[in-house]
Amino acid sequence: MERKKILFVCTYHGERSRIAEEFSKRIAPGKIKAYSCCFDPWKIGSLPIDVMREVGIDLPAESPKPIFKRLKERDVFDYVICLCYDVLKEQCPLFKRYVYGLYARKAETISWSIPDFKALSGTEEERREGARKIRDKIKSEVISFLARIGIGAGSVH
Repeated sequence: MERKKILFVCTYHGERSRIAEEFSKRIAPGKIKAYSCCFDPWKIGSLPIDVMREVGIDLPAESPKPIFKRLKERDVFDYVICLCYDVLKEQCPLFKRYVYGLYARKAETISWSIPDFKALSGTEEERREGARKIRDKIKSEVISFLARIGIGAGSVH
């Protein structure tokens, strides 16, 4: 059976999409092909890297491929999942419309409302707790999505 190809896309530097990719690979090893991309490639921040390390996953500091490079390479996916924070009333709808316009004819497009790490504020511990909530929300969404498409979860911290 051909493994399903999943692309996770997020705004900014790709932290959320990279986390979704990493959880997917660990939850369903060998059952899917997961990829991530972003619109604004740059280094992934230390906070997402730290909270992923807490659950035993080494998140690379390099952002994933830019979406434009994936398009140029003509990658085809079964599912394209946008990780965009719906509170951003101006940016998020434009982002999703753009991504769906690029992929909707060939892939099922899905949207998850996930806050961005750079929106976290407060003390260092408050920001870290917020980052853990983002990480855990992404993991929960990945597990639900994989179950919806009939792929059982392996073990992940």
